Amino acid sequence: RLAAESGLAEAQDAFGSMYCEGKDLAEAARWWRLAAAQGHAEAQKSLAAMCFRGDGVVQDKAEAARLWRLAADQGLAEAQVALGDMLFDGDGVAQDKAEAARWRRLAAGQGHPEAQKALGAMYLEGDGVPQDRNEGHRWLGLAASGDPPQDGAVPGWPPGRRH
Repeated sequence: RLAAESGLAEAQDAFGSMYCEGKDLAEAARWWRLAAAQGHAEAQKSLAAMCFRGDGVVQDKAEAARLWRLAADQGLAEAQVALGDMLFDGDGVAQDKAEAARWRRLAAGQGHPEAQKALGAMYLEGDGVPQDRNEGHRWLGLAASGDPPQDGAVPGWPPGRRH
């Protein structure tokens, strides 16, 4: 507790998780807010989910998008998926399917199966990306297999970096 109260973001995030598991969502939000303000990506992601649903905080989808973007910019795949979903659906943000595809592609490149599935469906339908059935099937196959894509297989994803 001393580390969290002293401002250590990792400890604050851990306290947020502990309070969330104990169902004290307001206290979880308080700790995650402190860690998120220091740039802690996991805390930003967790607080964003609370803001999106209105769990323990006033529902604020714009704040959820802002927090998910901060975490997504740090490479957190779960945040990239959530932000991509918001952008695809236009839920709390202006709909932008091309931007949704970009975030989903980044998460898919890290082997995130939900992102791979969503991106595959976008390619199959030509929804936000040029229709490409081969690319769609490739992403859906990766999602089904659980295998990460090969290095360099994802435009914009640095080769040699694995997660």
